Amino acid sequence: MIKIIEAPLAQNLQPLSLYWREHGIDHRIVEQMGLQVILVKDDSLRQKLIEDYQAFIEGRLSIKLQRRQMPDRRLALLQFLKHFPVTLSLFVLSIVGFLLVYFNQQALLDLLAIQGIDNHSLSQRLNLPERISTQEYLAHGQYWRLITPIFLHFGWLHITFNMLWLWELGRRIELQGGSLHLLSVVFFIGVASNLYQAASTPLATFGGMSGVIYGLLGYCAVFSLISPQRALHLPKEIYIFMLASLLIGYLGIFDFLAQMANTAHLSGLIFGCVIGVPSAILSRWGSR
Repeated sequence: MIKIIEAPLAQNLQPLSLYWREHGIDHRIVEQMGLQVILVKDDSLRQKLIEDYQAFIEGRLSIKLQRRQMPDRRLALLQFLKHFPVTLSLFVLSIVGFLLVYFNQQALLDLLAIQGIDNHSLSQRLNLPERISTQEYLAHGQYWRLITPIFLHFGWLHITFNMLWLWELGRRIELQGGSLHLLSVVFFIGVASNLYQAASTPLATFGGMSGVIYGLLGYCAVFSLISPQRALHLPKEIYIFMLASLLIGYLGIFDFLAQMANTAHLSGLIFGCVIGVPSAILSRWGSR
């Protein structure tokens, strides 16, 4: 590059440099021997740059710099998250459920379990036995218990694993089908998996979003086969990993760490596949 102008180091040439760049003048300003040196590739620009520099230092060239409005990252994040209200609501409710378990809020946990041991005042007022089945709760109109166990999580690994998959799968379905659709899918899978788990382990306390997660996985798999959607496409390695985890749960390899609700996992997967069929068919028919 060709040296055009030398200027003192103390002189602020940034406004002039920005002015040149706005006018498409390719140049560089470097430090050499205690001076600022302005370099250009095209020597034909020499006279203009010298004239602009003289006008700038004499105050005849007035350059006003406007601060560019930088996008607010928090606002951008909120704009992104507003597309997934149901996924975020499920996330928050799961965190709340985990905290209830973590801080041993037994009175509230007894209101959320689908079955188990309950000897608190509410059960006594309803004349319920200490060991209460799902049918007994439902007979007294406590239908919320059909879905609330999905929000209870027992340990950091449990909540972390489920929330990662909820965010990955839930937002895909919400983006593709809408918030109401995701809510209905989660409700259907959650109730079905809870009922089947309760039937397979009578009076046992269980919880977690895992059954729903497997259901969402099955939903994505079936939907993608019938009506391929980019939003629901998942690498085959994910399916292999999740199915292997399901098999490991049934083999009881990690039962020494925690008992898994295997029936909820399997039934959730099955019902996710089931509800994925009409959803995909309707989506494919609607696109035509």
